Amino acid sequence: MVLPGRAMATFRLALIQLQVSSIKSDNVTRACGLIREAATQGAQIVSLPECFNSPYGTKYFPEYAEKIPGESTQKLSEVAKECSVYLIGGSIPEEDAGKLYNTCAVFGPDGTLLVKYRKVSRECCKSHHLLRICSNVP
Repeated sequence: MVLPGRAMATFRLALIQLQVSSIKSDNVTRACGLIREAATQGAQIVSLPECFNSPYGTKYFPEYAEKIPGESTQKLSEVAKECSVYLIGGSIPEEDAGKLYNTCAVFGPDGTLLVKYRKVSRECCKSHHLLRICSNVP
């Protein structure tokens, strides 16, 4: 709804889909190229798909998991800053203290990690219902 006398702000959002392979570095390079392409077309917010840096499925998490910050998130931070876009980093397999997560990292136009969200599935938390959002990430 637009209020009388107020202009509606507009922005361009890019939703990226990409074919992933078993080679993490190729997936990250491909994603960064598509982010750059979206930015050159005027996108101010860019969103990557779930598990963009690895084959899809929790069975791949042990092999592809990394820390945050880590290899993939460092590249996302750099490209967000380079392109001056907000970047929703889809999700990647994350390892933290021996546990595996399906984690989304969000970056600001200056490359700062703004927030990370750890997806929690029904299967892993039948005994307790929780939504984990880790904000104000150092």
